Amino acid sequence: MVDISGFNAAEHEPTQEFEALPEGKYHAEIVSSEERDIGNSGEKGTKITLQWRIITGACEGRVVFQDILHAYSVPGEKGDKTRDIAARQLSAICHATGKMAPRSTDELHHIPCELSVGFQKPQIDPETGKPKLNPNTGYAYAPRNEVKGVKAWGGASIGGGRPQQQSSHSAPPQQQKAAGGGGWSRRAG
Repeated sequence: MVDISGFNAAEHEPTQEFEALPEGKYHAEIVSSEERDIGNSGEKGTKITLQWRIITGACEGRVVFQDILHAYSVPGEKGDKTRDIAARQLSAICHATGKMAPRSTDELHHIPCELSVGFQKPQIDPETGKPKLNPNTGYAYAPRNEVKGVKAWGGASIGGGRPQQQSSHSAPPQQQKAAGGGGWSRRAG
């Protein structure tokens, strides 16, 4: 038994069922960013996790997360491909925000962009050819959103970005771990 005698449910909004955003294009801004470990205790490196908030339309206020595996430490072709994808994802965000050489992810916050949001592909069980099941529930995993692309709001040319404006949503800055820039390597040629 756990003593919860000081808790009053009337003082807290109940949790709601999570629903993924419909696939489509959204106006959004990064409201927080942090660096997190990949795998157990970071044995596969680190990633940047961005929290995007939808700022217009019927889904205004909803959030979607984006992981960028910028310091994926798995060697070989898989690691090279993953790091290349991460570099291109971050480049798209930099182009969309007009911040071509940011020192930290904080510089990318609160700049309206256009997101293309879709769904992650379900993981397939190689033995059955069917989607993997959640071991805790026995059911297939619920659909998860994935940021498929980022552009300047209004389709401004690459590098030009949109004039920098503050969003009408003024959120207090969040404490973040600097993304540092580890894991990026220059490609020859």
